[in-house]
Amino acid sequence: MDAFFILGTQRDIARAEIQTIVGDVTTVVDVEDVLIVGGFSGNLTVLQNQLGGVVKTGVIHASAKDQDELIDVLTSLIATLRPGDTKIKFGVSVYHGGHRGKLTALRTQSERIGLKVKNALKAQERSARLVTSKIPVLSSVIVKKQKLMEEGIEFCLFPQAEGILVGITESVQDFEEWGARDFGRPERHTKRGMLPPKLARSMINLAGGNVEDTLLDPFCGVGTVLTEALALGYKHLIGSDVDPLAAEATRVNVAWESERTGVEADTRILQTKAEAIGTFVAPKSVNLIVTEVFLGKPRTGHEDRISLEKQLDQLLEIYTDSFRAFTSILTEGAKVVIALPAYVVNGTVIEPRFVERAQLFGFELLPFKGVETTRFGALRYGREDQLVLRDIYRFTFKQ
Repeated sequence: MDAFFILGTQRDIARAEIQTIVGDVTTVVDVEDVLIVGGFSGNLTVLQNQLGGVVKTGVIHASAKDQDELIDVLTSLIATLRPGDTKIKFGVSVYHGGHRGKLTALRTQSERIGLKVKNALKAQERSARLVTSKIPVLSSVIVKKQKLMEEGIEFCLFPQAEGILVGITESVQDFEEWGARDFGRPERHTKRGMLPPKLARSMINLAGGNVEDTLLDPFCGVGTVLTEALALGYKHLIGSDVDPLAAEATRVNVAWESERTGVEADTRILQTKAEAIGTFVAPKSVNLIVTEVFLGKPRTGHEDRISLEKQLDQLLEIYTDSFRAFTSILTEGAKVVIALPAYVVNGTVIEPRFVERAQLFGFELLPFKGVETTRFGALRYGREDQLVLRDIYRFTFKQ
């Protein structure tokens, strides 16, 4: 079947995440926040719950050559998919399908199309309610709160040069669950900075491991990577941090997540610097490392380029010593997904030259294919107004 994915704000990370999890599929549409693939055979609801960077998924059911035929197609799909409902609830979202001009035109007409479908259903003596939004797409919040997947239909339209693809939403990102894990956890150190949970989830998925692997976060902070790994079902987790307050925060948050969900794992939390991790972890026992390193002192925006380059050089030595230590605990072919800092200064970005250091110890860069990366092969996470960006690298370890 042809499946569609509506991507979050970090689109290239989401694309790479899907590519890692889903594997080889045929790309039908890949533009802006839309990815449509052919030959998909998985469970979209299960996949949606696994992914961190995708906000909506669904299946392409039909196509229409123009707006007039579109109304007939939508009406027919409602009759086929909701045959016993006396009152129909539906919504219409319009996404990019590859043709900018038709996208603009269809978005201006989306509510009118919905009303025409409603009138067509009324002519069939079926009551209907059109769910609308102030913008041309229904958010995952609206879809979930209006119960469109359980009690109605959300049509997702993708205008192309030859016509309009018609999709139906099957799953949306569970904003309540994400909010609970982020804002509900007992330990949140906002002043120190925290890895966003959705990015942590995406990074775990980018590693391409399985739940029986032993996963280590050697800069665990408040335990975001570990709680996301626990939510994914990983059974063997190790976290470490040089800061005793961070190590304790991780213990509290992992215990809270386990109690909240009933999911348990063999978990060890250590207080140690990453360079000494081999003292506490058995040789060749770790299959995955997923981590965000120390990104440096908080930025003020007044730093000059020279001082920032000096700080990155100092951090580079910490990262180098850490990777040297990792060589003793990793298995052959182990994967490492790591977030490193990139500093914005005077409209330019400076990054640590880390890849060549990692290669000295047997770490081979695993490229992200078909997405935009930095000059060093990283996926970049951040907003335009941020002073510190996160560059996501993926390595495999060859002894």
